[in-house]
Amino acid sequence: MRRTTVGTLVVVTLLATAAPGEAAGLSRDPVVVIHDRDHALHLLNGGATDDELTLRTQTLASNAWAFFRGTSPLYYRDLGELPPSAYATAGGDVWLTGDAHLENTGADRGADNEEQFAITDTDDAWRGSWTWELRREAVSIVLAGRAGGRSASRIAGDVDTFVAEYAQWIAKFHGTDDEASWRLTAANTSDLVGDLIDESAGDKRADLLAKWTTGGHFTSDPQLQTVSAATRTQLTDAVAAYRTTAGKPLKAAEAVVKDVRRRTGAGTGSLGRFRWYVLVEGATTASSDDRILELKQEVGPAPEPLAPNATTLTGGQRPALALRWLAAQSDPLAGWASVGSTPVLVKEKSPFAEDLKIGDLTTSAIRDDTVRDVGRLLAAAHARADQDIPGTGLAYSADAAIDGAITSVSGLQAETRAFATGYADQVTGDWQAYVAAKNSGRPLF
Repeated sequence: MRRTTVGTLVVVTLLATAAPGEAAGLSRDPVVVIHDRDHALHLLNGGATDDELTLRTQTLASNAWAFFRGTSPLYYRDLGELPPSAYATAGGDVWLTGDAHLENTGADRGADNEEQFAITDTDDAWRGSWTWELRREAVSIVLAGRAGGRSASRIAGDVDTFVAEYAQWIAKFHGTDDEASWRLTAANTSDLVGDLIDESAGDKRADLLAKWTTGGHFTSDPQLQTVSAATRTQLTDAVAAYRTTAGKPLKAAEAVVKDVRRRTGAGTGSLGRFRWYVLVEGATTASSDDRILELKQEVGPAPEPLAPNATTLTGGQRPALALRWLAAQSDPLAGWASVGSTPVLVKEKSPFAEDLKIGDLTTSAIRDDTVRDVGRLLAAAHARADQDIPGTGLAYSADAAIDGAITSVSGLQAETRAFATGYADQVTGDWQAYVAAKNSGRPLF
């Protein structure tokens, strides 16, 4: 297809000729973009999360993979200047997870108590083109392959496999309602994903509680900071307001606050945001069924500038509802509230969560199966959140729109492969520029 070939060549030219931190065709300095976003968070939180922002600078400087994980706003900002996909159409406007990459998937116990492999992060969820997300996941596959010492030809094959799997499952979902209930469980996957599901099935609530609590209170841990009496009151009020927003609302007796802490050192992209743990009473007064709720500060999602009026959902409600729409049998306790004036997403700190780590992609067979599973997950997510679910704002079939837009799988593979390879080069250059800025003492937030 001539249109596909031209689009691919333009992307390759724009990205391949870029010097570190100075992308040809991109009117930005990556360090400035990241600084401005993080400085805004510093101001928003009145400096109270500067310890986390300092840790964030260290994390972003550690390697290209961590840098990519933690800079989704930079990626979406760049998409606004780079040529769009030849396959992107207005009809492809779907709900996105917003921060697609391999490590934002993992195993957990579903709402029906069956372990599954699913999308784990919707903090950046927003409506936009499915191609934005397909490309971001493909970039993550390239960077993960490079981090694992994989050859360029094998990495290209990984991207092709991922794109083909995504397209195949979009076609399967088109014209059916299968995406509403489809998911990955022990019955239909293997290798690393199957192992993660097995590990999740073997996890126990008692182990998580023993790690973080003792006697109905949080333990003394450097990652669990005490909070002021005023913040404790705000957290207690937030839990009371949250409990009826959960997918499976909690009874008042199940939302009795026993202890609270500020959680530090967690995440990558979310470093610098407030994150609190709240220990609440379980179904009984025994401490063995207590739950840990995680309340995470929400800010404007990374894709929003590309489609500023795509949805009116804000605060914690946006990622909570997106999680329900994008993942089958997702956390039934996901909901939202505000801690004072700070909007938060509320989820259970799951005792059964087992995250995918790129370091576990140790063989070609494991990598092949994993990128296939991730392609299926993404296809199911994009196909689910449409006219079939009230509240999504989509009045059409997302899978039909995407399937119609994919006029050539081989063309989409070639375009995505070229973009992902070129943008991965750009990420590496941007990371090097960030490291140089950090080492020179340049302010980073």
